[in-house]
Amino acid sequence: MSVLKAVVGAVHDFCRDNTALVVFYLTIGLSALFIIAPCVDLTVTRQFYVPGEGFPLAHIGLLRELRSAASDLSVGFVAVLGIGLGMKLVYPLRPCLFPPRFSLYFVSLYLLGPALLVNGVLKTFWGRPRPKNVADFGGDLSFVDAWSMGQHLFVNRSFVSGEAAIATCLLPLALYAPRPWRRPVGAMLVVAVAVVSMNRVVAGAHFMSDITISIGLTLTLAVALRRIFHEDHAGLFSNERLEAELTRIGLEWRANRSAHARALAALLSGVGRGLERGGAALGAQLVPVGAAASSVLAAVLLLLARVSLPAVSWPSFGWAAPFLSGIAAPLSSAISGTMVRFLSQDTPTRS
Repeated sequence: MSVLKAVVGAVHDFCRDNTALVVFYLTIGLSALFIIAPCVDLTVTRQFYVPGEGFPLAHIGLLRELRSAASDLSVGFVAVLGIGLGMKLVYPLRPCLFPPRFSLYFVSLYLLGPALLVNGVLKTFWGRPRPKNVADFGGDLSFVDAWSMGQHLFVNRSFVSGEAAIATCLLPLALYAPRPWRRPVGAMLVVAVAVVSMNRVVAGAHFMSDITISIGLTLTLAVALRRIFHEDHAGLFSNERLEAELTRIGLEWRANRSAHARALAALLSGVGRGLERGGAALGAQLVPVGAAASSVLAAVLLLLARVSLPAVSWPSFGWAAPFLSGIAAPLSSAISGTMVRFLSQDTPTRS
């Protein structure tokens, strides 16, 4: 018994100190299961498929609204936090709308997880067909198992689930709740993630492996980031330190507002000239509108560069001003040349 207790204690300590690694190992285990036994994906999906009808649950309005509401809630949540950080830079002398470590953690999680890893890499380059497009379920494409790359990249985006990843990003909210409420809040969030994820399976939009691997990868990233923000580098990411750094950056941007506005105005002016030349090749119908808008915006920015606005400060990268001014003209020429070549190839000759 003493040996068993020692082993259990060692495992417990390892899991506690290496939570992210444990979650990652579990994700690898799930991946191996779906790779070794791809019939699991097909069997689960077949439960919701009706020959001749497809996936009837996909047409239920309530389930479609659930998908939209879940995505809007999750994306809106992180958007509000991002806006809060941005407002701190615009008004550097005011306190953050939300605790800066809380905001920075969730914004980083969404950007690195759903935005970069899931939608930027896996969904884009793996090319796995969705269940409704597979021949086994009325489609015309061959089944591709988990982690195998399909033939049509950038088109088939089943692997992995974006909705599951976005919903999983909300799970760490339970750790920010008061201690007596963490388990109830965590249980409700787990149920919500499961419902949102399975909603995609019953609609024939994702396989079971798509949602489980997505949850595992996102949860691994969430645990790793929490350790960085709250344990390994807690002092660096403390609310007080972040508040002070955001104030400093905001004040520096305020001081360089004029240079930033002039540089951006020069860039937009170059873009406007490029669009104007492209518009001439198109018959001067639609594109000059974009050029005019760019010119107007450039004029507004130049005006802001000369007018002092105490209420709103416009951020600036002082080091970027020469760079932006230098590339404005080449960018204009590049846009013009590209549009002329495009129009010469694809626009029919007018009689």
